[in-house]
Amino acid sequence: MATFKSLQGSITSATCIVIDDAITSSGNTDFSVDQPANTIVEDVIIRVVEAPTISSGDIGILMGYNSDHTGTDVVDGGTDGLLDEGTTIPANTVYKLANTTDVTFVGGSTDGFATGDAASETANASYATEAKTLFGRISASTAASAAGKFEIHVVYRHFHNI
Repeated sequence: MATFKSLQGSITSATCIVIDDAITSSGNTDFSVDQPANTIVEDVIIRVVEAPTISSGDIGILMGYNSDHTGTDVVDGGTDGLLDEGTTIPANTVYKLANTTDVTFVGGSTDGFATGDAASETANASYATEAKTLFGRISASTAASAAGKFEIHVVYRHFHNI
């Protein structure tokens, strides 16, 4: 016979990191945030606070669990997930990376959750049973004449440790 336990439902919280001089050269800007135990990354939201300007090219974003930034376990925006063959991203542009066309979010689906429409499901790539560090990288294909400023919000869904 099944047994039941009533608990408070899951909650969400977010961590925000503000990156001044987000595009400093034709290279990479690396950052990290702490992910709490028993959470998944439900969303990543980026707000452009101050517009970056490049001569022409791409700006990309990656987020994963490898400190050398080779992992794309959470966000794979490649080299052009934020800007593709352009020169600037206007201030107050907001990206919700779970719903962005050129970005793969959490394990290859649009939201990282099981669908029930498969013979075998896979675990959510961003689930953390223990606290860990999530590493991010913003890349630019050309040097910036205006470095820009970004807010990056990582939204976590907390589960019970049962």
